[in-house]
Formats: sequence, structure tokens, C-alpha cells
Amino acid sequence: MAARWRWVDLDGVDGPTMVNLFVALAEPIGTARSPPTVLFLHPSAPFANVGFHQEAERELDLEYCRAHGVPVVRRVVGGGAILDGPWEQDYMLIVPAGSPGTEGGVAGFYERYLAPVRATLGRLGVPAERSGVNDLAAGGRKVSANGALTLDESWVLVGDLLLDLDVAAMSRVLRVPDEKFRGKLASGMDEWLTSVRRLTGRSVPREEVGRILREEIERAFAVTLVPGPLRPEETERLDALRRLRTTDDWTFQKDRAHPDLAGGPDAGHAIKISAEATLARYDLKAGKLLRVTLLHDRGAVREVQFAGDFFTQPFDGHLADLEAGLRGLPLSEPELAAAIRGWLERRNVQLLGAAPEDLARAVVGAAALRPSSS
Repeated sequence: MAARWRWVDLDGVDGPTMVNLFVALAEPIGTARSPPTVLFLHPSAPFANVGFHQEAERELDLEYCRAHGVPVVRRVVGGGAILDGPWEQDYMLIVPAGSPGTEGGVAGFYERYLAPVRATLGRLGVPAERSGVNDLAAGGRKVSANGALTLDESWVLVGDLLLDLDVAAMSRVLRVPDEKFRGKLASGMDEWLTSVRRLTGRSVPREEVGRILREEIERAFAVTLVPGPLRPEETERLDALRRLRTTDDWTFQKDRAHPDLAGGPDAGHAIKISAEATLARYDLKAGKLLRVTLLHDRGAVREVQFAGDFFTQPFDGHLADLEAGLRGLPLSEPELAAAIRGWLERRNVQLLGAAPEDLARAVVGAAALRPSSS
């Protein structure tokens, strides 16, 4: 007899519910109080969604978001800032540790759990292939973005299918140097993103997407998906998370983590803040974008912060501890890389989208920037 998983169709939900729902379910599923679950849902209205390791103030046009009533939320999954909206269809697969597909680590999990999503796109008329760590693309353009993490003895895949696009709205919430650049950003987004409607010429009903996705998940994992509601315990956990994670302390935690690094220059620039100390920001494109803010003094790290759209496993990655551990180290790429690699091994933290050598190279790149006067 096939194992029974739960299928929960929630229709449209708000941003805080979207980013916290799988967190609320992870522990009950990981301890078998709730069954493995597939959530099928979509945003009821647009919201700005910033990746866990990103600085919201650096990624989003917060003034515009506030003026136009666009909520800003921080998720626990890595990746880049994006405007989520009703043009997408989202899904979340949550299974306990030890489930089929979890034995191969994060890379193997992506491979196994994206397979039914890819098959769903194929049946909708969209031939998609894996793109990078976590995406599916058709004709070189992203049509599905995904994130994976382990949480409270569960493995989680969260993702979306772009049924349609609103590039103007999506580009408008992002922070850019000027409006001319915003036009280039919108044009670029139009080139690297696509949608089911654009590729097939039709607006696919959500009911059709849900029916096909259910069938493909059942086929991929030899399970039966049984429709069911959230349990009272799960809704209570969700309500508690919503209260905690709609505060500024949560949303802007990355922005406020290093007061001595606040403000300062834009990426690619440095300023002298004393006779010996320089504050610099540097962007490095590794597998993902890595953003480093560095305060250095007499050839050594005084303070550093890593931000960007990379992923860590576990999701928080305890990067504040790593940053603190680099204080006082010389601005030497080999020494920094060795220290970062050793820390990752001791703490059993996995980086996705960046390597220890990338972090070290970014720190040294920041230190090499020539400062202007403050």
C-alpha cells in the first residue's frame, strides 16, 4: 500500500504566511506528529521577499515599498530579493529526515524533489532543465525558482512556477542607482525570466497545475496525496511565527547586525574613516552574489559582514560567529580561506553558491579598494 502524504491547498495567502508556513510545519512533520506534506498556494497580493543573508536596505527600495503599501518580509531561505505576487504558483514539500531523496545531501535533494516540478512543467508544454543550484529554466530563462533547507528534523523544498510575469512591478521594488539603471534592470529581467503563459500562449488554470503536480509527486515518490487541512497545532505555530517575524528586529536583522559598518560607501568603493582604518564594500559574483562590507586597519580585519543571495545549511549558518572569528586576521587570501574552511568544518555548516575561497577573495578585494576621503 502506498504511503499517504498530505496535500494542503491554501489558495491565496499573504507574505508573512507564505514565508513562515513551512517553518511552522517542519517540527511537527519531523517528529511524525504530522504527515509528510505538500502545500499548494500563491500570494494573494504582491510582497517584497528578501533572502535570509541579504541586507534589506541594500536590496530594496524601501521608500517606494512603504509609500505603495508593499509589505517587506524576510524568509529563512537564501537567494535574492524578489517581488512575489499573484502571477506565480508556489509549492512547498516538507518531509521528515530520512525520507527518500534526503540521503544524498542538499544536491541530491534538489535533484530528486525538483524532478516532479520539472515533469509538471513538461506536461504544461514547458521543457525545463536544471539551472544552477536551485532553479529550472526553459530556453535559458528562469521559469521556476527554488530553495531547500533542513529544519527541525525535516527537509523542505520551497519553490514557484512563474505562470505569468509583471516585470515592471518586480523591477520597481529593487534598489538601483538611478532610474536609467532601473530601465536596464527591467529589460534584463525580461531577458532572464520567462513564464508559462509566455512560452505556451495560454493562461494555465491553477487547478490544472495542482492536478498535474499532485500526479507527478505521487508518481515520483510512490505515495498517495490525501487532501487535508492544517492541524490546530500548526496554525498556532504559524500565528506565533507571524507575530515574531513581522517585526523590524526580524526583517532588518542583517542591516542592524554591525552598527560600525552601517552606511558607508556603495559596492566597489571605500572611504577612509581614520588615519589607519578604511571602510569598504565589495561585490563578488561566485556561484551566487557575495557582498562584503569590511572595516580594516593596518593590514588586518577589524570587522566584516558577509551578505548576498547564497545559501547556508543550516539556514542561519551562524555567520555572525564566523564574522567575529575573522577579526584580527591578516588580509591574506590563503589565511582567510583556511580560517573560513576550518570554521565551516567545525560548525558543520555547508555553503551553497559560494566557497570559502570566494569569501576570502571578496574580503581581500574589499581591502584592495582605494579609499576616498570621508
